[in-house]
Amino acid sequence: MNSKQPIRLEEIDAGHPLRQHPFEAVGAGVPDGYFDTLASRVQARAALAHPQQTGPIISWSWGRTMASLAGAGLVATLVWLTWPQRQDSIGRETLSGVSDAAIVAYLDEQGLNPDEVTALQTTTTTDESGSLQYLDIKSDAIRQHLESQDISDELTNTGS
Repeated sequence: MNSKQPIRLEEIDAGHPLRQHPFEAVGAGVPDGYFDTLASRVQARAALAHPQQTGPIISWSWGRTMASLAGAGLVATLVWLTWPQRQDSIGRETLSGVSDAAIVAYLDEQGLNPDEVTALQTTTTTDESGSLQYLDIKSDAIRQHLESQDISDELTNTGS
């Protein structure tokens, strides 16, 4: 336990320096405005005893710089690769250079029957600006293609 006995102020002799008032021992008394400036003087002493760090919280380093640059480069690369390309419409001049034979070959590749395309054109558009007119396909070319195809089997199957 605690073997020291607490000292009481009444037990100390009146002439002892601990019993004296601090300013009365000097004989000057309390200076004017002492307690008004006490808080600012204590804060000034504390600031001198424990100076604040004025440097940056995070220090600069080559490793951190390179990691930041690598991350920014990765983001820029991903944006570049995934950004959708703008696709403009094909002008009439581009399609006007396509021959009728190439258009018929394309329709054959896609498995489209020129009759179906013609029927589709009449059902979807009522004016002459349909898809075949846009492609500049003449009805003579479609008839010629139909004549070159063997459609007799198809006609007999659809009739029954």
